[in-house]
Amino acid sequence: MENLGEFIINHWILSSLFVVLLWLVFSDSLTRKLSGFNTIDVTTAVNLVNQQKGCFVDVRDKAAFESSHIVDSVNVPLADIDANLKPLKKKEQPLVLVCDSGQRAKSAAKQFKTRGYTNIHVLSGGLHAWRDAKLPLFS
Repeated sequence: MENLGEFIINHWILSSLFVVLLWLVFSDSLTRKLSGFNTIDVTTAVNLVNQQKGCFVDVRDKAAFESSHIVDSVNVPLADIDANLKPLKKKEQPLVLVCDSGQRAKSAAKQFKTRGYTNIHVLSGGLHAWRDAKLPLFS
């Protein structure tokens, strides 16, 4: 322990990388805890919906939803969330929010959290990831 300072000085690049990695690890988990939602992959999303009676919530506008969407998903457009929350009665039900790429779903997740929903997940990669996994879409 008495040589720690000498090690840090002699190996400052290695020490700096260690500090940066620690920061990245802890900032990511802290961000998830503060945001109130998780980002999940396609396989985890399917398991969540099938095993825990979750629901896919598509936050794209109505026209995009009607052109293609995940089977049995509910459309709650980001622009008008309050008017479209009626199908989502249970606030503790697992919700997997979906958009084209996952970015709008993150914004929607924050809004769902402020409205009292507690089990919110965002599909990482959105419908692009769903298509890449060759999973079915309703067209």
